[in-house]
Amino acid sequence: MPKDLAGAILLLLVAAGYYALAGGINPSALDDGVGAAGIPVIYAALVAAMGLALAARVAAARWLGRAAPRLADAESRRLLGAAVMLGIGVAYVAVVTFLGYPLAIAGVLAGAALYQGERPGWRLVRIALGGSATFWLFFDGALRLDMPSGFWPALWCG
Repeated sequence: MPKDLAGAILLLLVAAGYYALAGGINPSALDDGVGAAGIPVIYAALVAAMGLALAARVAAARWLGRAAPRLADAESRRLLGAAVMLGIGVAYVAVVTFLGYPLAIAGVLAGAALYQGERPGWRLVRIALGGSATFWLFFDGALRLDMPSGFWPALWCG
């Protein structure tokens, strides 16, 4: 199986999983016409569109009887960067209900900072925890959105 076709299938599976997880998002007090799940559903649709475009590229190359064009190094790096950020987002969705929003978003911030070149150390810890606290205070405190708390309340409340 060509790598591009395998990538297209992987993108479609990620989009389907993300769409399924987005369907479980509870309505918010701030809901509008789009709703709380609107952006995740749009994100899933965009990932599916990328998968379909990649599959169409493979199909067109086979139909025309020639190999799909190779990506230039700069395009490959951008594609890898997008895949890394997508992976961080998928990991966040996978763990947010278990770990809770503050720890999960701290992981996202740390992962993104590491990918952008930040070195492990106290500065990275400050970035992750400070950003996490800021997002938590904004979404849970100021906007009164019920962010996932994870397994922590069960530890403290019995």
